[in-house]
Amino acid sequence: MKPFLRWAGGKQNLIKDLLKYLPPSDQVGRYFEPFLGAGSLFFATDYKKCFLSDINKDLMNCYRAIKNEPILIATCLERHNANFQKDEQYYYKVRERFNENLEEKSLKQAARFIFLIHTSFNGIYRVNKQGKYNVPIGKRKPALPSNKYLIQISEKLKGNHLSKGSFKVILNKTLRGDFIYLDPPYPPINGTSFFQHYTKDKFPQKEQAEVAEFAEKLNQKGCFVMISNANTSMLQELYRNWNKYEIETTRYISCKSKRIKVNELIITNY
Repeated sequence: MKPFLRWAGGKQNLIKDLLKYLPPSDQVGRYFEPFLGAGSLFFATDYKKCFLSDINKDLMNCYRAIKNEPILIATCLERHNANFQKDEQYYYKVRERFNENLEEKSLKQAARFIFLIHTSFNGIYRVNKQGKYNVPIGKRKPALPSNKYLIQISEKLKGNHLSKGSFKVILNKTLRGDFIYLDPPYPPINGTSFFQHYTKDKFPQKEQAEVAEFAEKLNQKGCFVMISNANTSMLQELYRNWNKYEIETTRYISCKSKRIKVNELIITNY
């Protein structure tokens, strides 16, 4: 299955590489993905007991809404798209309504979130210092998920645990043999990179070191750990004792929609 969201920094174009480096399936217990984003690896695998989480509350509200009410979400999306095709400025009306209801955990807010991500410039999720979504319009013909596909996503999510929170909170839940995939926001390629505009607090270098420390704690517990990140000297040093595999991919690096080839890392402890 493919993700139902466009997501900057998403791993859909790296799935074949990630699947090559999974731990042995007969040795894996449960699956944890605490930087869920679009959930590309989750949707591409068939682990039966999954713990999916993210610090982005709107994202997790979206997953819960689809899990519980996929048909209602599809109906909302159809209405949004019909209005948008009549008037492109409808995008900004939805964005304004979304920002007016930031604390709301509802089906309507989840549908607004999906519509905005699919219609925004480059599929970026970016917020300002007040935590308000501020991405301009992008796609005029968004490929919104269908009713049928949202039902399939709902079935995939059922039986799995969804929660909002920092990656750190899963440490006490993990056991030997569990598989944890960590995909933190990347260090910026340059000053105009959008990779860190994930929450209003961004994701500074200090937190990259905290992710590495967290990964080592999981390693010491006997968990299988896979990490995706940029290929930088800082990250090479942070994971100097881990297995590292260089892969090439294409990324947007600026608001000018420029694409470049970059080297990234898949890091494992097995």
